[in-house]
Amino acid sequence: MNRIKSGFVVAGRLMAVAVLGAFVTVASAQQLPVPSAGVLPDVPGATDRPDPARVYRFAFDVKSMASSADAVSPALVGIARLINTYRAYGVPADHIEATAVFHGPTIALVTRDETYRNRTGAKANPNVAVLQELAAAGVKMVVCGVSARNQNYAAADLLPLAHMNLSATTTFFELQSRGYVKIER
Repeated sequence: MNRIKSGFVVAGRLMAVAVLGAFVTVASAQQLPVPSAGVLPDVPGATDRPDPARVYRFAFDVKSMASSADAVSPALVGIARLINTYRAYGVPADHIEATAVFHGPTIALVTRDETYRNRTGAKANPNVAVLQELAAAGVKMVVCGVSARNQNYAAADLLPLAHMNLSATTTFFELQSRGYVKIER
């Protein structure tokens, strides 16, 4: 009798995993917070999946640039996929708090077209659309004021969705002291 009962439990767990996998696939096809990015690929049987009951606080350290000034930054796509994945697993929008911090060369990613063109030679900033989607999904964009000053950026050079903070270091310290987890991208 115990074997039959445990067989039903195992079968039930397998069905739950299959249903959850199907949910992520269906959710991927539906409107995601950042439609242009998709979700992380599902890994059948994976543990440590997003929990809809928890509140997640992400402090993204934006470090990588695209290989070409005409391409979208892989860091921004990675942030978008992570946000989309958590939402696809049922984490409500109000349970995700995210800030992306731009410093060093990545400040260019959040600049207006004219500034981007003058700094990189590209016709326009290819990151604007994904940045707008991230901002609409609730991701805050902050720029290191120290790096900006050292590279001769002014607040007027930034897209309206980004603002300058004192420094990346103080921003990360403040966010981490409030329970944010730093994630390098």
